[in-house]
Amino acid sequence: MEVAMLRVSPPIYINRYIMMTKQKSFRRVGLLLTGCLLAIVVGGCKDKGRIVEPKEGPAHLLIPQQEWNLGTVSLEDGTIQRDVLMINEGSEPLVIDSVEPFCVCIRAEYPERPIRPGHGGRLKVFLNIGAVPSGEFVRSVMVHSNGGSVEVALTGERN
Repeated sequence: MEVAMLRVSPPIYINRYIMMTKQKSFRRVGLLLTGCLLAIVVGGCKDKGRIVEPKEGPAHLLIPQQEWNLGTVSLEDGTIQRDVLMINEGSEPLVIDSVEPFCVCIRAEYPERPIRPGHGGRLKVFLNIGAVPSGEFVRSVMVHSNGGSVEVALTGERN
């Protein structure tokens, strides 16, 4: 006696679930491969971010633009911010010890971490226009580091 086997296909929602699961697996594998490739590329770029070729010797602080002319400003301008590029030209890490303002109207934020040889950091200088008297002005901060001291000045005219 022969038994006839009936083949019953699973309901359609089970087929959809299986297809979606396979698609998610392929996406995960694709993301994993993309992540691995990215890690290899980034890992091979150890000197990424280098601005200058470091010179032999101790750390040396270089600030390419030491004076910023703000032009004519008014009270409505409030607080003005300038981002100042600091570069370490030496072959040892550059540590910013302090930033000394010459007026209560100016303040600065500087990186706490050392700046690697050949790389740069950002000094943020803030000038409160309300505390500056009318007329021409020069307000500055002195940056002290293990690579020397440099003065950064903001100039302009207040209405």
